[in-house]
Amino acid sequence: MSRLSKAEIQICRIGWAGVVAIALGLLGTGCAGNGGGGAQGTAGTSGSAGTSGSAGTSGSAGTTGSAGTTGSAGTTGSAGTTGSAGTVGVAGTSGSAGTSGPAGTTGTAGTTGTAGTTGAAGTTGAAGTTGAAGRGGTTGTGGAVGTGGRGGGSGTGGGTGGAPFFTETFETGTMGQPPAGWDNLIDYIFNNTNAQTDTALIDNTHVHGGSKAIHFKATGQNPVLIEHALPASTNHLYVRAWVYSTVQLGSGPSSDNHETLLGITGDPKSVNTQIRFGQIKGAVGTNQVPSDNIAPIMAKWNGPPVVTANAWHCIEVEFAGDATYNSLYAWSDSTLVHSITAGTDWANGALPMTWMSGMFVDVMFGWQSFSGTAADVWMDDIALSNTGPIGCN
Repeated sequence: MSRLSKAEIQICRIGWAGVVAIALGLLGTGCAGNGGGGAQGTAGTSGSAGTSGSAGTSGSAGTTGSAGTTGSAGTTGSAGTTGSAGTVGVAGTSGSAGTSGPAGTTGTAGTTGTAGTTGAAGTTGAAGTTGAAGRGGTTGTGGAVGTGGRGGGSGTGGGTGGAPFFTETFETGTMGQPPAGWDNLIDYIFNNTNAQTDTALIDNTHVHGGSKAIHFKATGQNPVLIEHALPASTNHLYVRAWVYSTVQLGSGPSSDNHETLLGITGDPKSVNTQIRFGQIKGAVGTNQVPSDNIAPIMAKWNGPPVVTANAWHCIEVEFAGDATYNSLYAWSDSTLVHSITAGTDWANGALPMTWMSGMFVDVMFGWQSFSGTAADVWMDDIALSNTGPIGCN
């Protein structure tokens, strides 16, 4: 038998468990062996101070380290080391702070952004289109021209203006008879039923829409007018009619006096309280009585624009009696052809600011030439509005 070395003898004395305990003690694990001397076990106790290290693991597995107080169970203590790895797991619980991330769900409040859809209410601004009902635009369809007008009245030509409170197509009338529901002023006689030469009768010689129109036949200076009462308290009126005339308006002889095509009157039984739109001194213009003042000014007499003869034209006139300075605008086929917006627009000196006062009793259509110019005039598709321009549709 061979002889044992001193190291082998020592191992025999303390046992393999002691060797392991010593090794662990050297590593600072604090886990002493169990079999040998009690002194070494005490060192194991200081190893339990190592378990306070495992308390450093204060996460969770440190308690497991206390099990290291058991001798060989110190190996289990090494499992406590594994527990310290559990500490890393505890740090993972820090990751649970990531659960704050759900606060990110607060981002769902971004869905409040859907309130942005309230912005769609901005389309109500389209109501702004209502602004198109403003007066004074130079052209309805050409809204850009209309920007030159007062309040964007360009809608006049656009055909999407104010809803009419009154329309007349003459379709229900009787051929060769005066239109039902209208008064007339013919040859200076109110509701003249015996007119023979100057007449205002329904026929179909020229029609704009449907099969009938009103035909005004005027042979001289006498009025040939039909009239319709306006709502009480009217002070702002849009008047639209389709007109076919044998007489051109504009660029005519300046020796002409003035011709009435349509207007408003404060006395349906007389021609002495009227605002007459038609031709003035060879130009498209306005005559006001009782002042007998005329517009445009002399520099524009016998000049353009022109409303041609023997063709249908959409004529619309705005009477703005509520404007600070009472104003008038007239369009032919959606183009502004005449306006009065200030005292300087009158040929014979400024009229008062309220020069339309008392005139909104009746509206009138037809022909009267104070120059004695005979004419045949047809009108169709008449409309009245007090909320905005009517347009040509």
